[in-house]
Amino acid sequence: MTLDSGTFIGGTDVEPGLYDVTAGPGRRGNFIVAGADSYDETLDSSGIKGVPKIRVQISTGDGIRITSLSEVMFTPVSTPFVTTHSAVTLYAGTWTVGQDLGPGLYVATAGAGQSGRFVIGSEGVNQILGADPGHGELPSVAFGVKVGDVISISGLGEVALAPS
Repeated sequence: MTLDSGTFIGGTDVEPGLYDVTAGPGRRGNFIVAGADSYDETLDSSGIKGVPKIRVQISTGDGIRITSLSEVMFTPVSTPFVTTHSAVTLYAGTWTVGQDLGPGLYVATAGAGQSGRFVIGSEGVNQILGADPGHGELPSVAFGVKVGDVISISGLGEVALAPS
């Protein structure tokens, strides 16, 4: 499914489900979802002034606002359940342990030159990953997760998770 700038409703304009959302080639603008899960990202197909893609859960009634983008693609995600504790690369959006990655202990590191928020509310993790300690950024964070925990990432086009 492809949309352009405007306001849309989950369940009416976009089927409820899990999606990878990307901007069309050479495009940059804002993508906001308000509802059961909330997202507020600058989508930038180049990844230079925003994230190149975001994983989103759209629910019935969610408000979706797209600005300054003439082409936004919603690609349905149908991932098998993951139970193995192994290295994985994530990006902006929400990720569920047991669905997108296995439970266990990990170390998260932001992609080169990036900074953004990394949150696991149920585990008390809320950090800014990046390379500038003067701005409160940490180069990496160690954490443990169990099945059902949700990882929220914003502002980061790539986060490498290595088992520890």
